[in-house]
Amino acid sequence: MDFEKNTHYINTDLLLSAPIELTSLARIMAPEHVQDAPISCLSVGRSETLEHYANFEAFGPVGHYETPEESINALLDAIEKLPESLRAVWQACSRRTVDIGYRSGSAPAHVVSAISVCTLARMQALGIDMAITVYSMAD
Repeated sequence: MDFEKNTHYINTDLLLSAPIELTSLARIMAPEHVQDAPISCLSVGRSETLEHYANFEAFGPVGHYETPEESINALLDAIEKLPESLRAVWQACSRRTVDIGYRSGSAPAHVVSAISVCTLARMQALGIDMAITVYSMAD
């Protein structure tokens, strides 16, 4: 069976939007000078609508995590470790979303990725929403 044609979990991103600059938050959550950092900043900047944004992804010891729950917990760990000086920046975010990505395929018949109530409670405490994105095989 060809893996690229199978439905499978890709990764989980953390998407933030705010009316204030997010660069300081990105530097702490995903330090560029730390080799093998567990969090990577995919992008940080300002959109055409003048809203600031930052997008992150979690990496395990050997690349992407195997499950969404592992990836989400790595992101939550990084957020919970933010210094007090950045709590106001986190609270200013109007969007805090974990986006779980899957690649669609013709097999298997279904894919299940459970998220425990403990992880959901951590997300709720931090005001984080969840989204699920399914990419077609053609992408």
